[in-house]
Order: sequence, then structure tokens, then C-alpha cells
Amino acid sequence: MDLLKHLKKIVISIPLCDRCLGRQFSNLMPTSDNETKGRVLKDFLFMNEMRAREENPRKSLKIVKALAESGHEPSLSFMKKNLGLDVVSKPCYVCENGISSLIESATASIIEKSSEVEFKTFYVGLTLPVSIEEKDEKVKSFFKLKFGEALKNELNREIIRKVGKTLQRKPEMKRPDVLFIYDAVRKQVSIQINSIFLKSSYKKLVKGIAQTKWRGLDSENTTPSIEKMLEEVLLPAYNGSGLKFHGAGREDVDVKMLGEGRPFIVEILEPRIRNVDLKKLHLEFNRRFGDMVEIAEFQNAAYSEVPRLKLEAEIHKKSYRVVFETERKISEEELRELSERFTGTVVNQRTPLRVLKRRKDKVRRKVVYKAVFKRLENNLYEASITCSGGLYVKELFHGDEGRTVPSVAGLLNTKIKIVEMEVTGIEGG
Repeated sequence: MDLLKHLKKIVISIPLCDRCLGRQFSNLMPTSDNETKGRVLKDFLFMNEMRAREENPRKSLKIVKALAESGHEPSLSFMKKNLGLDVVSKPCYVCENGISSLIESATASIIEKSSEVEFKTFYVGLTLPVSIEEKDEKVKSFFKLKFGEALKNELNREIIRKVGKTLQRKPEMKRPDVLFIYDAVRKQVSIQINSIFLKSSYKKLVKGIAQTKWRGLDSENTTPSIEKMLEEVLLPAYNGSGLKFHGAGREDVDVKMLGEGRPFIVEILEPRIRNVDLKKLHLEFNRRFGDMVEIAEFQNAAYSEVPRLKLEAEIHKKSYRVVFETERKISEEELRELSERFTGTVVNQRTPLRVLKRRKDKVRRKVVYKAVFKRLENNLYEASITCSGGLYVKELFHGDEGRTVPSVAGLLNTKIKIVEMEVTGIEGG
């Protein structure tokens, strides 16, 4: 590419401000801002014309006049001083000399809007009039320029630099606390506030508590839930718009969760406050709900930990205590054989009938690693089970009409009623 030839062709064809000219050659001089690049390129072209004029005083001043019309001060001064001509500057073909004011307007608007939310990291998005971006791309295409950057990239960079310097905040492209989106058409700023993630674990000390809120057609469902308890404590503290609960698996409403607790991550949506004392939140939750649900101290988490939590829930072993009743009396020998039969066995389990409406019907292969059965009284028995995550333990006992094989009911050839069930431990919990 003959840079000088390209410069002459562009300058003669259309007026461009320093920024819009420099941007077309941005990658050739990466250490300078585009405004400086444009000014340097115009100075270079002007000096080249002055040198040529010294060699040939009759040389045309067409390029110098075009430079003057683009707002180049040395060219304006030369035309006035040497030729007595007051050349009128023309507006930039691309931005109509509005880039600097756009940057200042966006910066001021974002700084004003920033007072509405707490944040440490930020980024900026920009909505521009379609015409200005089209003109910028048209210049690149018409003159076959391959070394420039997009107009929006330059504007974002400059606005981010000014906002960061003024607010003393760190720009971050990936998952910033806050994304400010400036609409240059309406001259308005909107805010996208990214979620805060906290991790902890819970123990459910009593039955009758769901993990998450009921989201079915029955909006009047009043079953208490851990999610609702967390909302009552966390949302006022963070001034958030909502909350999402991400658990490492789940237990039924009528099942206790004991041991070291079940890990979970709570996602606070659109928090306008981010600097919160996590220890106080933990103590406040346990003060209000600790007789039913007890949680460990909160720790900050990342959004990337949520899928890992879900995956680990399927991998980690779970331990249960199950109290069940049988129609007939089971002998001690049968209980010993049952313990031996289930220890180390693979269970083929079709999706249970009770969840079939919301889960895909498929066969899952899960493992019972250890099983110990013993009598409590009469036809009442207790089992301690350690198994794969994702095994439906209730169905392991009653068989679910033959959908779980083997099952306790199937091997004993009797009907089973579960009286009490507790999760006593989760690997990694």
C-alpha cells in the first residue's frame, strides 16, 4: 500500500477530522490515539506538499486547500498568510465533527448515572446512529483501507478511559459488576447490573421445608422454602431485584438435610449494593430461621462455579438414613442378606412416576456403595445407605412399580412405606 498516495486520494475526496482520518490507519501506529495519528498524517502530507512547492512554486495547492477544509491549522494558516484566503472548514464526512462532544456527553451521563449503583468494575456499551457507522465503513471499503478499527471500538475505549479515570474504577470486559450502555441517539444511559454469587451450605433440621419456591400453577402454595428465607435476608441487604437458588442436588420436602449440609450457590440479581458484610448476613439468617434451617457462613463465588456445583452433585456420594415399615416381619438373616446384596450393586432406575411430568423418561444407572439394614421394632426398620448422587432413594425402597431394579420391596417381596428419611452426608459438603 502506498500510504502517501492513499492519503492524497482520501484528503482530496472527502473532509475527515483528525480522529476519523487517524482511525483509518489505526493499526499502523498502535501507541498513539487516533486523533494524534490523524494530526500526524495531515502534518506529514502538508510538509510533503511544502517540500514539493519549494521544488516547483507553480505546483497546485489543491491538497493544501483540502487539508485546510478538513480543519488542519497549518494549512489554514498557510492559505490565509500566503494567499490571503480564508478557507472555510467543512464538517467531517463521517462524524460531522461530533465525536469529541459525543465522548464528553457519554462520559458525563455515565458518571452521573453511576451514583445509582455500587460497583468496583465496569464496562461501557454504545449505541450509535446507523448512518455514522455506515459512513465509517463506507470510507474503509471505498478506499480499500485494511489497517483501521471500527468507530465504535474507538469511542468505547475513549469513554471507558475517561470514566475509569474520573471514578477511579477498573474497566473489565468479562463479567464487570456494571455495564453502562449509552444510547447516542436518545442521549440516555441504561445500566446492566451483573449478579452477585454467594456460596454456602444448609442443614434442614425439620421436615416440611422445600428447597426452592413453588413455581407451579398454584401460586398460593404456602410451603416454606430455603430460597424464600434467603430472599428475606439477602435482597434488602443488596437492594437486588430477585434471587436464584442453585443447589448441589435437592431433597424432598419431607426429608431432612443433616450432616455437614448441602452446598448451594445463591445468585442475587441486579444488586445495587455490593459491599455487604457477609458474616452479618450469615448470623442474621441463622437468628431468624436457625431453628428450621441452618446455613454456613457465606463466601463470595463466581458465576462459573454454578455449572461445576451442578456437575459435582451428580458425581459426589450421598448418605441417607431411612426408616421404613413393611407389611410382613423381616428376619435378621434377610436383613443381613439385604445389606450384602445392596452393597456395591448397580441400580437401574427409570425416571420416577412422581417426577415424570417434569423430567425426561430415561434409565439411569446408579451405584449403592454401602447399605446397612437393621430392625428398630416389630415391622419397623432402619437403613443407612451411601450411594451415587442423583439416585432416587425413595424409589430404591418401594420400587416405583418396577421402575427401579433392584429395590428393597422387590427383593423382600413386600410392600414398603417410608416413615422417615434424612440426608446424613454429602461428599464435599
